[in-house]
Amino acid sequence: MLTDEVGLEVTTDSPAAVDLFNKAMQSARTWRMDAGEHMKAALAADPDFAHAQTVMGLMMLGLRKPEVYPMVRQLLAAAKRREADLTERERLYIRALELALDGQSTGAISTLETVTVSHPTDLFALRTAQMDMFWLGESDWMRAITERAAPAWSKDVPGYGPFLSIRAFGLEEAGDLKAAERYGLEALEVNPSDCWGAHAVAHVLEMQARHGEGISLLDGLKDNWAGANHIIHHLWWHHCLFQVENGDYDGALAVYDDYVRNPDSPLVKAIPDMYFDIQNGASLLLRLELRGVGVGTRWEDIADISEGRLDNRSNVFTCAHCAIALARSGRYDKAETLLGNVRTFAAAGEGTFAPIYKSVAAPVIEAVIAHSKGENQKVVDLLMPVRRGFRQMGGSHAQRDIFYQVLADAAAKLGRKDILTILIGEVRGLGFQHIEDRSSYAGAVETVQ
Repeated sequence: MLTDEVGLEVTTDSPAAVDLFNKAMQSARTWRMDAGEHMKAALAADPDFAHAQTVMGLMMLGLRKPEVYPMVRQLLAAAKRREADLTERERLYIRALELALDGQSTGAISTLETVTVSHPTDLFALRTAQMDMFWLGESDWMRAITERAAPAWSKDVPGYGPFLSIRAFGLEEAGDLKAAERYGLEALEVNPSDCWGAHAVAHVLEMQARHGEGISLLDGLKDNWAGANHIIHHLWWHHCLFQVENGDYDGALAVYDDYVRNPDSPLVKAIPDMYFDIQNGASLLLRLELRGVGVGTRWEDIADISEGRLDNRSNVFTCAHCAIALARSGRYDKAETLLGNVRTFAAAGEGTFAPIYKSVAAPVIEAVIAHSKGENQKVVDLLMPVRRGFRQMGGSHAQRDIFYQVLADAAAKLGRKDILTILIGEVRGLGFQHIEDRSSYAGAVETVQ
């Protein structure tokens, strides 16, 4: 029995496979593009390396693309053939992959959580659980799992910096901004190329309306991002958010074209339909249009890839952003098809996401279509009853804010000071500071005063 870099047992007789597995884990925890290639090499070194097969399957599910499911099933079947010979941790990974592949996201998270209790330095389990909790809006759960593991971590444990990043983001989403900033900055001291650390600190600065500091932070770190995956696009999205709140709309559009959604970039060419690229593009363009900024033909690219996801229910938050892109580009027939597919899926009632689609996402999707048509009363009627459920669709406070902005825009156009008063109070309650200084809500604040 061999062990990985943090001393966790892995069932393989190939030191070469373990070495390549470790390289894959190092790349995965720092959001590098070559993680999958290292894992394939590990499996080439030992085709019976069951744990590598299971981890590879979980990594592939992280793409949120149903077209990879057949390959994931093959990996799962191969791992299960050796299940009797595996450690308890490795068997729990298999169970987590089974549940995730079956659409039982909370079951998969809970299974990985049990792994982290007995093996708190299993960073891949911590990271995968956090990402899946993130797409369910489970901020308190995110914080709980990392805080429980924290005592086992020190500078002597490989992956300490990335653990600090995971811890920082969980704390930020749970509202502990001071601790989140401290751990995020410490992660960046360990490794300035730590994209998740930069991401956690950017979120803190966004919540506190420290927009100038956010721009400076990201500009100071950008030269460290070579080799990183699509998380780079999201970091640049944060840069654009800071610019938008500062009123630098032309600058935000320039960054969007160069770094957020540049069809000629190697990352976009490699995976043109990455799910959180859709989120980045749709939410940023809508934020600009809500401020009266013309975005030209930029909707077309996002709408094109959104059309390819009309039957994809793997990520609720992305689905809502696809609806935004389709509606804002005038493709109402496709947007309505998406809405119909969502309702059909929700009616089936299968898996973790079905009830979320039924209770929250379907009304939100219908509302963003109505908003694009200027049907403001319909927007208010649809979003007011479900606004406190936005969290269930996943994403961060900063990302979900777009739906509050849509509701505020409709309420303002209807002259509904009562609704704007409610919304301003709720946005503050979510942790957004200095609302009156944000271009997204300054008009609403002025209206109710």
